[in-house]
Amino acid sequence: MPKRTFNDMWIKCHQEHTLDGDLLFCTVYSKIEKPHPLLDDQNQNIKSSKIFKNAEEVLSDVKNESSLLLGGFGICGIPENLITGLLHMNIGNLTVISSHAGIDHFGLGALLAQHKIRKIIASSVGRNEEFQRQYLSGELEVELTPQGTLAEKIRAARAGIPAFFTPSGYGTLVQDGKVPVKYKTFGEVEFYSEPKRTEFFEGKPYILERAISADFALIKAWKADVYGNLVFHESARNFNSIMAAAAKITIVEAEHILNAGDINPNEIHTPGIYIDRIIQGKSYEKIIEKIVSPNEDKTKLREQNINPNVERIIKRAVLEFQDGMYGILLVVIKTRSCNTKNSTPN
Repeated sequence: MPKRTFNDMWIKCHQEHTLDGDLLFCTVYSKIEKPHPLLDDQNQNIKSSKIFKNAEEVLSDVKNESSLLLGGFGICGIPENLITGLLHMNIGNLTVISSHAGIDHFGLGALLAQHKIRKIIASSVGRNEEFQRQYLSGELEVELTPQGTLAEKIRAARAGIPAFFTPSGYGTLVQDGKVPVKYKTFGEVEFYSEPKRTEFFEGKPYILERAISADFALIKAWKADVYGNLVFHESARNFNSIMAAAAKITIVEAEHILNAGDINPNEIHTPGIYIDRIIQGKSYEKIIEKIVSPNEDKTKLREQNINPNVERIIKRAVLEFQDGMYGILLVVIKTRSCNTKNSTPN
């Protein structure tokens, strides 16, 4: 080994306050072999076993019939580069767990367009017409789950809890096992969801829901350091944070990869112990799911787009509203509910 001089080294120090007084901690690094340089087009040699060069490398062991937890909601916070990597792979019959089906030909919609998905577990169809077409024509299995239940199923898997009881879905088709999972043709059901076990606790009814995990979790972060500590950007945190550690292998694409220590520990949303692999995300598309002009008559727009079946659900739902109630509703239902009831409660 060649002899190195002080000029070949660089020192990183930080000060800590302890009961014994102020201590200065210093680490000496080689300028030739910096342990954690930033990842860019000129430097692909990150000294971390978690950093991979590209989507092709990081997804190399995703196979046919793999199950994937896919982070994001709609098109917010989705791992675009990892999804593009899946599009270029010769795989299929995937099971995808995602909160939202997104839009046609982008994100999850692009995987659907290539018929790479056999089954989707989600809480919302969204504006994805290809999703609806494949489901109703018998090309796609769909397991619809209340959004809060889906989040808890993923969180439970992360915590090692095999199942839990929830009141959501009791007294509905979810409890009875009568939600169509797969159609033969339009209108003819091939098989339904499974009925749920019920229990009463303190006089209240609940159904049993099982935790849900996957072979891989593909998530997107705003910042990651080389050890896998993650920071998400505002609402893009959504399902990304809980999906980490709910799969056998968690893969992250991050907009920025930083050196160790560059993220304040108090700002970390997901600790690196949950993360297995990281790639640098690039070339993000700023797609708007639905563009509405400020000059459009929004009242008329809502009226012409309302689905008759949704209208029936709304009219039934508003009968349950009473003064002082809190509710979590879809935007379309919330808006229409306020317009439907003659005397809106407070």
